[in-house]
Amino acid sequence: MKRVIRPKKPFYAVLGTMILVILFVLSSNSGDGNAKEQLYIHSSLPLKQMSEVEQLKKEINSMQQQRLLSITLDANEHRIQKPVYFTFDDGPTKDTPYILDILKQFNVKATFFMLDGQMKRFPDITKRIVEEGHAVGCHGVSHDLRKIYAHDGSALQEMQQCSETLKTLTKVDSSLIRVPFGSVPYLKEPHRSQLKQARFQLWDWNVDSEDWGAKTPAQVIHNVLPVLNRLQQSENAPIILFHDKEVTARSLHEILTFTQQSSYQPILISEAMHPMEFRVR
Repeated sequence: MKRVIRPKKPFYAVLGTMILVILFVLSSNSGDGNAKEQLYIHSSLPLKQMSEVEQLKKEINSMQQQRLLSITLDANEHRIQKPVYFTFDDGPTKDTPYILDILKQFNVKATFFMLDGQMKRFPDITKRIVEEGHAVGCHGVSHDLRKIYAHDGSALQEMQQCSETLKTLTKVDSSLIRVPFGSVPYLKEPHRSQLKQARFQLWDWNVDSEDWGAKTPAQVIHNVLPVLNRLQQSENAPIILFHDKEVTARSLHEILTFTQQSSYQPILISEAMHPMEFRVR
């Protein structure tokens, strides 16, 4: 006989409280059309809760194995069924303006994780990224594993320097970061704890375009579209990793056409979200 596991009574109490919190937020937003905020509660990218409901969120996460109520609303309180996150690393570069032009053509906003030296080399492009409404974060200074993890505190120092450059050029004080080559397996202690203690929010990805090694747009497209289909079946929001490269720019038109025709809705990464990180094994 198949064993049936029924949730304990506290589960219903916690779930009921969570629903009341959501309804309160929604009713507050609907009462003031000029002060609506975006509400994101997603199975893979939940909203960072305020301190008084932080423990409640953790209990929900534990009981539902990290799968929250799937409610994603835009600023007009329309439900977003298929969010997608476009992210770009290593920029800005000479190819970034072309990427920005295509994003603008499709009315898509993306998140750019930029390098300290590249921002200093292309300050006008850095400012344009912010002016056109894209989200920005830091990717460090050296992009060299031997340097970024050279000694205690070195990763933190790189992100702090990068963050200061970003703030100086754009007036944006962002806590969003992505470490070069991802957080696993290279980001180890004490670097991981130091970054989090400094309030940096570390983001990885779940769709790798592999554009860093691609020679043609077709290769980039082939690395992205099939994975989007698989993630849709698993109900996970795709976070796509791109780089500011020419081959990437040339692949974007077809990728954005596909996501648009498939009813994906591009969402910016924000500091109000819990970061998606690779699991530490």
